[in-house]
Amino acid sequence: MTVFLLTSIIFFCVWLALFLFSNETRREQIIMSIVGLVLSPGILIIASYDFRQIVSDEVAAIGIEDFLFAFSFFGVAAVIYQALIGKHAHKLRGSRYEINHLGHWVGHLLLILGLWAFAALLLIEVFALTSIQSLIVGGLLIGMYVIADRHDLTMNALLSGLFMAALILIVEQIFFVRLFPIDAASFWQFEALSGFIIGGIPLEEIIWAAVVGFTIGPMYEWLRKYQIK
Repeated sequence: MTVFLLTSIIFFCVWLALFLFSNETRREQIIMSIVGLVLSPGILIIASYDFRQIVSDEVAAIGIEDFLFAFSFFGVAAVIYQALIGKHAHKLRGSRYEINHLGHWVGHLLLILGLWAFAALLLIEVFALTSIQSLIVGGLLIGMYVIADRHDLTMNALLSGLFMAALILIVEQIFFVRLFPIDAASFWQFEALSGFIIGGIPLEEIIWAAVVGFTIGPMYEWLRKYQIK
């Protein structure tokens, strides 16, 4: 799927612009990007069930573009709210429970996001949801838990989701669907989806991007006990 590489490069350019523009969020951006990189094989394998065409001749074909996309997408989702709105993170006052050691809280982060993948597999097997539906529902459950615990992060979650949905629609429509219409037509397994298409992109892809923003946007602040002001 080398034609998707251009889309991944564009997303990386967005990632780089945010990295250069927002000094304060660089640490968060890099950490969440690495987390996305680590989780990407599992997410892609789940998506290959009935959403993404990543299997060729019975061999899973996960390329460099997929890793670049996951790295960029998670990093952008983590900081886009703060970078665009101009908000700043501060330590939450009165916090009794702090996780300061990098390895400690990153371990918590990987565990939580690993539960996302586990929940998705469970939803596929128990409730017969499609892979993308299960990933969406699993992500929503985690995101809703985060904002239920920290109501002050609600706007971060909602706007991060909105920004990511708009971003993936614009980038994939211009740099993938329009430039490579034949490849785009075989990129997703349309027969297993709802049939709702926006600009040549399945509705599920846009909702998935929104859920990633909704869940990943406030995740770092929630774990580190930061408040956005």
